[in-house]
Amino acid sequence: MNERDAKTVKPERLACLDAFRGFDILVMTFVNYIAGMKAIPFILRHAPEDMDAFTLTDVVFPGFLFIVGVAISLSLQKRIAQGDPLQQILGRIFIRTAGLLFLGLIMVNEGNYSARDTGLSQGLWYFLAYVAVIAIWTVYPKTESRGRRTLYLALRIAAVILLLVLVVVFRARAQDGRVTWFEVPWWGILGIIGWCYLTCSLVYLLTKGRAAALIAAMSLMIALYIGSRHGGLDFLAPVNRILDIGRDLGSHAAIVTAGMLIGTLYVPGAGMKRPKERITSMAAFGMGLCLAGYLLRPLHGFSKIKATESYALVTSGICCLLLLAFFVLMDVFKVRRWAVFLQPIGKNPLMAYILPSIVGSLIGFATLSLHVNADQFFWPFREQGGLPGMLNAAVMTGLILLITWAVTRAKILLKI
Repeated sequence: MNERDAKTVKPERLACLDAFRGFDILVMTFVNYIAGMKAIPFILRHAPEDMDAFTLTDVVFPGFLFIVGVAISLSLQKRIAQGDPLQQILGRIFIRTAGLLFLGLIMVNEGNYSARDTGLSQGLWYFLAYVAVIAIWTVYPKTESRGRRTLYLALRIAAVILLLVLVVVFRARAQDGRVTWFEVPWWGILGIIGWCYLTCSLVYLLTKGRAAALIAAMSLMIALYIGSRHGGLDFLAPVNRILDIGRDLGSHAAIVTAGMLIGTLYVPGAGMKRPKERITSMAAFGMGLCLAGYLLRPLHGFSKIKATESYALVTSGICCLLLLAFFVLMDVFKVRRWAVFLQPIGKNPLMAYILPSIVGSLIGFATLSLHVNADQFFWPFREQGGLPGMLNAAVMTGLILLITWAVTRAKILLKI
């Protein structure tokens, strides 16, 4: 199929992608809620930094990175095929990256927030900040009404002003007692996704999505991590204090690149249309990644916290095989009814990610304003942990996903 023909092919809508993303969000929300509880099974906790192991919980973040990679291939190839100018594509990439870094920065500074120095309670500041974020980045419905377009624009302008004011007044307390503004102890989950998204999007554009070139890029990313562990990037110490190059642009970006490679199987003009070909390719690639990870295990072992190369490769392989299972079930055999709740959630991942923080801010604000222990109402078994704590977390997870499902069905989509 030539380039001209590829432009006329309508991209496939894969049911498995949204369902897989929704499933990952479900697990992520649950394990985040049980984090720190007593008497939780090891498989549901993060493995300690120096333990050569990873758990179910440790595969959640790679799942996000992997699906980001799949989405990059599908999205960028669509824009290339429809003839979008390169500067326009790059502009979208940089704006989206900046948004993810900004949100990550807000979230990682929450722990040091100082209500006394800011002049606002933590719950109120973060609730207002997230409301502004939603108003700015909500995908408003297209309309011919001039009045509605004006309203949407006014909402965005008001939200930008509110967010700027909140950022200006923000103050935190460092461990040594210093009053600080935003700091970058690390970029947070969204920030890491932002750096990986930027790196891998540029790689995709440079390689034009060619599989061999992407495999070479992934190999270089793994080598970058290994080199960083052995002092090869020490000369970049000033940069590493802001951004962990070996981890964020190395092993984490390698997971995203693995997802991009799978995404290339589904772009228009890929030449691989029969399900059997895709199944064979995904199975071989997934098992190959797992094998490569185990072969490299003696170097640095498995560690989610250190983001070792073996951990990145094996979890990429696991994610590939999981997505394959979703693909076979939902896009080959068309068994989709079981995922009817997951798919809308998977279409609105950023909303699902920030909703626990919004709910937590509201609980904190209610506790302070109404002089009631609202936290105890929602979390009666947090301190107890064990089975009661996990059931409590399951209820809260269901609440978050139900809200996400409802706002998605109402076509309130949050996209940076």
